[in-house]
Amino acid sequence: MQAIRLEESQDVLVQTAAVVAAQRQFAQRLRQRTVADPLTGLPVRSLLIDRLELALAAAGPTTGRLAVLSCDLDGMAVLEDAHGSAVADAARAEAAGRLVGAVRQGDVVARISAQTFVLLCPGLQTADDAQGIALRIAAAFDTPLRPRPGVEHHVRLSVGVALSGRASTPESLVASANEAMTSIQHGHQGTGQDD
Repeated sequence: MQAIRLEESQDVLVQTAAVVAAQRQFAQRLRQRTVADPLTGLPVRSLLIDRLELALAAAGPTTGRLAVLSCDLDGMAVLEDAHGSAVADAARAEAAGRLVGAVRQGDVVARISAQTFVLLCPGLQTADDAQGIALRIAAAFDTPLRPRPGVEHHVRLSVGVALSGRASTPESLVASANEAMTSIQHGHQGTGQDD
């Protein structure tokens, strides 16, 4: 009888060690995925996708839909060519701050490329709600960026919006918002408004 208990104890120890090892691996993967963007401190794409998955799972008739807004800082290449990458990076960091200041509490702003930010805005009832957020964040760029003393740079924000539906996935929402943003940028180029 004593030998059986010993074997059971060993099995429990082996199982416990396996669980601890799995938890450590999961924690390591989570730390790798939740690293913030070093320039802005904002979440990166992998964390945005995680948050989108959670928001989609929570979305429903009582909680509302969610919107994904893809925002591109048009005209950053001109600033970088004129003043260098350090000034352009300072402008990107300032732009990130403006985006964070323009969204609602509970919205997520992530940086997914040098000049592209994606916003996750849950709890919306209509497309007009999403358009209102898009207009508010675009208005945050009515005044020029001031990345360093003596340097001012006007940036136009191209904003594409995608609203969640029953078949939405994080990837499909980001792709739809990016397509809408690209369409807006092509419209600016067609009217000669691109800088």
